[in-house]
Amino acid sequence: MKTYIFIGIMVFLCGCSGALHSPSWWDRSDHALVRNILEPVNEARTKGRTCGNTYYKPAQPVVWNDKLGQASLDHSLDMAQNGFLSHKGSDKRDPGERLLKAGYQWMSYGENVGQGYRTPEDAVRAWLKSEMHCKNIMNPEFKEAGAAYAMNENLRRYWTLVLGRAKN
Repeated sequence: MKTYIFIGIMVFLCGCSGALHSPSWWDRSDHALVRNILEPVNEARTKGRTCGNTYYKPAQPVVWNDKLGQASLDHSLDMAQNGFLSHKGSDKRDPGERLLKAGYQWMSYGENVGQGYRTPEDAVRAWLKSEMHCKNIMNPEFKEAGAAYAMNENLRRYWTLVLGRAKN
């Protein structure tokens, strides 16, 4: 079986600094796993939609996976703490390496990252307008998902959604 990896980035330019200057601030940080992101993701999957020029038929809903959630949270925290938006972590690991580190033995995965969204619904709505993000959400090969956000000192939220299919 072939492994397909779809990765996309939604970049918003801002004049804010992402570096943390106060460890005491980070102790009060706002970060969370966002299981309720599955509702808008699965709503999109079960309706079918066009991503770019490709129509995706309705797909089965994805289910929450704690390992994908933890990998998402770790990456969101890294982006918020270090002030960047990328699929590569500050340690230069890519999503596949982070998933393996989290104990998720993947057959395939897709990762969406973004910043500035206030709610899970806002994040999914924006990702569905982006061809590559939309393709990740609609990919019928993916069976599981995990998501998280972390907020930096400027109250900017960094989001990560990982969709995957584990090896059997």
